[in-house]
Amino acid sequence: MWIAKFKLKDDEDIYNPLCVKFMVELFAVPYANFVKGSKINLLIGCVISGSEENKKKFVEEMKKDKRIKLVEQHHDFIFIHVQHSLSRETKSEIRIFYNPQYIRVKPVHVSSDGWEYWEVACLNRIELNKLVQVATKHYHGELFSIKEEKLKGVTSLELTPHLSEKQLGALRIAYKGGYYNYPRKSTLPDLAKSVKRSYSTFQEHLRKAENKLLDHFLRYR
Repeated sequence: MWIAKFKLKDDEDIYNPLCVKFMVELFAVPYANFVKGSKINLLIGCVISGSEENKKKFVEEMKKDKRIKLVEQHHDFIFIHVQHSLSRETKSEIRIFYNPQYIRVKPVHVSSDGWEYWEVACLNRIELNKLVQVATKHYHGELFSIKEEKLKGVTSLELTPHLSEKQLGALRIAYKGGYYNYPRKSTLPDLAKSVKRSYSTFQEHLRKAENKLLDHFLRYR
């Protein structure tokens, strides 16, 4: 399998400037595209990461874009229907980015630095080269690597367990606070105190989050 890692930046993109403006991160999976009338329609799923206030502002601002036709949100998961005017160039580029021969090894990471980070696999290097060439020619792309190697796994938004906002929040606090480092940099009472929550409540949310992650990870192993 051939795997390419690269980044790109689309000057007319909907999401990149908003990620920079509101300091949020998106992890997106393009699902499908179809032509209806004179428009090309894109269906995209993504998970948004950032402060609750900034995530809310991001979604509100995104909905104002006339190209956005539908936004469905459940916690941090967002389903988006985007519509673009159809042109020969647009149609050609969409076909390349949505080529069914590609496997998205990881969701596309739309960073708060304004760049999109891609990791894509394909059986045919020539087909994969087409994607890299479009990214570098039209979207300020930079190729990090392209090489033949065994595919070790594929991640997708659907393969993550659902965590409540409080469970996800507790997990983030513990992770960023060094609770999972060895040796540990913090204790649960310290973490709970830092976010002004009771120890028992914080511990409950963290343990439930950990149990869901372990169940998900070990279920098929």
